[in-house]
Amino acid sequence: MEHTDSQLTKPGVLQVIPQLDAGGAERSCVEIASAVAANGWRSFVATNGGRLETELLRAGVTVFHMDAASKNPMVMMENIGKLRRIIRARDVSIVHARSRAPAWSAMAAANAEHRHFVTTYHSKVHDKPRWKVFYNSVMARGEAVIANSQFTADRIMMAHGTPVDMVHPIPRGFDLETFDPDSVDQTRVQALKNEWGVEGDNRPLVVLPARLTRWKGPLLLIDAAAKTTLPAKFVIAGDAQGREDFETEVRQHIADLGLMEQVTLAGHISDMAAAYKAADIIVSASLDPEPFGRIGVEAQAMAKRMIAPDHGGAREQFITDPAHQRTGWLFEPGNADALASVLDDALAMSAEDAAQMGARARAHALSSFTSAAMCASTLDVYRDVLSGAASARKAAETS
Repeated sequence: MEHTDSQLTKPGVLQVIPQLDAGGAERSCVEIASAVAANGWRSFVATNGGRLETELLRAGVTVFHMDAASKNPMVMMENIGKLRRIIRARDVSIVHARSRAPAWSAMAAANAEHRHFVTTYHSKVHDKPRWKVFYNSVMARGEAVIANSQFTADRIMMAHGTPVDMVHPIPRGFDLETFDPDSVDQTRVQALKNEWGVEGDNRPLVVLPARLTRWKGPLLLIDAAAKTTLPAKFVIAGDAQGREDFETEVRQHIADLGLMEQVTLAGHISDMAAAYKAADIIVSASLDPEPFGRIGVEAQAMAKRMIAPDHGGAREQFITDPAHQRTGWLFEPGNADALASVLDDALAMSAEDAAQMGARARAHALSSFTSAAMCASTLDVYRDVLSGAASARKAAETS
């Protein structure tokens, strides 16, 4: 059903998210909040705060601070009252939860104030143990449940029994201005290469941009680096976020394999676009299926060759036809030999073939994954909810 904004009286949308630091859920929250404000609606976010808060303020979004990350039952109860007061004071129409702990408070507040409740399922959908399935089930209890990929949507329906017409697969998008190769000045790239200590190194640069945590696969990439037959420089770029023991383990693994000159740990990336442009090849090595994984989309947007494990949302992001339309490679998850083999294929490409593949990758990202498309689809879900159609479907399914 089509709805025009004139049918609505400037609805208020309150998103609830634990933090506003780096991460896919946080970035999506900021983009949607900004789009809501740009659409002439009233836009609010309840959160602990973080690095991205200034972007919200610049976009005209009102931010409310609360301990939205807490799993303490007493704090969660207090948050219900805080959210109810915000809902009443700002006449919020839709409460949109993006994480499990604050979603319980958000759902209770929305129900108590008779407002619409929407969720976005960003994280892994567990089907066991039972207590975790129940705890996560709040993310499947919205009038509309947004999934960040078809993989996530299928898992939601399997684990929680959510009807198909209540689940809306909306892939994350990338920012067209931020992730445009032509908009990234070479001085930014050079500064990052200097920071990484790879300036003047003529070997192809392979970058794994991910938090330094075990399941993101840094040890797997190191094992693959030891098995590649062609020269390359590997950079693992991501914040350990307090995991000092694991960082020590990763450094020791690099040393044990004699790869100190070949593999570098670079720490937090503050300029992702420059990191992509600096790289020749981008790798995702996650051991567990990622619900979406924005790296694959952003790397393609930056016209880069991308390698990812053959599971989760990554399967939906690439064209893998080896004949002529390939925009990336998928490898057997957790298999260092398979990753090394694909790395050798990518490293063996001529400059001309690599450029053509990069151009195809960017075209694919532009046609399939943009923030504008994500925001437009989410606003359509909001309109559907406000029209009452989503409530009617939920009532029919539960009656």
